[in-house]
Amino acid sequence: MTRLAKNSITASVAAALSMLTGGLAAHDFDEAGTPVCIEGNYMMADAQNTPFAANGPGRVIEMNIFTGTPGITVNAPFSLANVDTDICPGGVNAGDDAYVECPGPWKPTGVLSGGENGHAFITSAGQQALTEFHRDGTPIRTVSYRPLLGNPTGPAGRGSVPRPLGTQLMPNGNLIQAICDANFFNAQNSDRADESPTGLEADMFFPPVASTPERAANSRLLVIDQETLQVIDEYSQPAPGEPGHDLWGCFAGIMFSDSGMYVSTFHGAAVLEIDWKAGVDNEKSEGVGSNSAAGFHLGKHKNRAVVTNIIDFRLGEPADSPWRRDSLRAVSFDESGNIYATDRARSRPCLRGEYAGSPGGCNPSVFRQRVNIASIGGTSPEDEGEVANYNDPTLRRSIGLDPGVNVIAGIRTNRMSGPGCDFVKTNAHVYATEYNANGYAAEEDLCDVETLLVASSAFNPGCDADSDGNPGPGHPANQCFVPGGGVGEYIIHPNFTDGATGPCTGDPNDPASNTGCAQPIATFGYTGPDSDNDPVIPVDPRMLMVIHEAFGQ
Repeated sequence: MTRLAKNSITASVAAALSMLTGGLAAHDFDEAGTPVCIEGNYMMADAQNTPFAANGPGRVIEMNIFTGTPGITVNAPFSLANVDTDICPGGVNAGDDAYVECPGPWKPTGVLSGGENGHAFITSAGQQALTEFHRDGTPIRTVSYRPLLGNPTGPAGRGSVPRPLGTQLMPNGNLIQAICDANFFNAQNSDRADESPTGLEADMFFPPVASTPERAANSRLLVIDQETLQVIDEYSQPAPGEPGHDLWGCFAGIMFSDSGMYVSTFHGAAVLEIDWKAGVDNEKSEGVGSNSAAGFHLGKHKNRAVVTNIIDFRLGEPADSPWRRDSLRAVSFDESGNIYATDRARSRPCLRGEYAGSPGGCNPSVFRQRVNIASIGGTSPEDEGEVANYNDPTLRRSIGLDPGVNVIAGIRTNRMSGPGCDFVKTNAHVYATEYNANGYAAEEDLCDVETLLVASSAFNPGCDADSDGNPGPGHPANQCFVPGGGVGEYIIHPNFTDGATGPCTGDPNDPASNTGCAQPIATFGYTGPDSDNDPVIPVDPRMLMVIHEAFGQ
């Protein structure tokens, strides 16, 4: 059992996932952040990668957002004790041919709970594998994606591409797995480039990740049978000329409404809405208990995805625009049907060759971390078959984060936390003034709202790196790019988003414009196992997921 500091937690996602169980009803633009009744613990995937965290095999941490009470830490299943079991088939005894290594890295990315038996399913990008767990954190079985995807075996396959990211439950009970193929600096089988300082194509860019048309086409969404954990179907790239073809590639986050499946495109700055009932084999993918893995192969034309809507966060930019690269990792719905999407915006396009350390190269000061919000626009998908207009620029806004918050990995809307509620009540002179104008009559109503949890690998909100007494906004991001991840909770009501109190442009050459950047109402940091007085331990968050069923103690 680990502990978390009182009123503190860490959470994550490379990509966040959510399930909107009810229908998307029409809502007014100003209703975001209004009273709700959702609740739940949540869990974070801590990849434990340096320099953002002490290097380790990876872990998943649970937390109750209301009481501040920790749940359990799920530790890496890939240990020597599990060699040659269903948890680690093969392992060290299989040598270089091993598809799962024990001992070996875990590096969790996708975290999911509430399966058919109330189990949890946690994805490892480090080993291209999916492990099923009991609710007390005990591993049950692992399946590897390497044979299907063609990843290298043995140590050469650690962290290779394509790699799995977000995981989600489908409405029919199957699992869905996002697969990202792109060039990453930490993937041994990324494309090579002789002129690269490291020999990898990825390191010709900053951040050191990039896509190619070939790798984008190799990104896909896999359908997995809960009972067998076998891949039984897929959604692959639409044909040339079909909607979504040009923005397809490197998926991270997945979420569902009753109108479709929404997936985030890491290098596309867009969310694709997919008809999840089209492009899958009706004989094999009708739901839990009616599946067969027999004869499944990647790349069948009948498995091409049908994209019904594109929520584009770089409107007007061509599909191959450098402004789209490494922009959108995690997505979430709120109860009003608005879409939240992480955004690594920038003041420069950061072209090939402008890597960190090169003359005039890009660096953290170029980037502005924010969360984009696209409103449903008052049009319900159920109304006369109309498609929700998420692309109306007048119904777009964002939450701009100050320069101390960098590398956003996960987001999730949820009921305001206990620590957040304490802060808001303490500062009711600020929040009550704004909220009462929108119909709030009592101070306690301030806490009965949705807020946004934001996880980042470098989490240092309000930093004052040069000690001039002016924290956060206006400081060069380089000074605030401090390793050590965490989670912040943010108000999402329009009165507290960009433009309400200042532009927060993120332009490093215009410090005066960096006013009004969002500050969290609560911050959460993971602490050690010995006492509540332990110092905060750096973490490297990936996925942030609200738990449908809490882990057992």
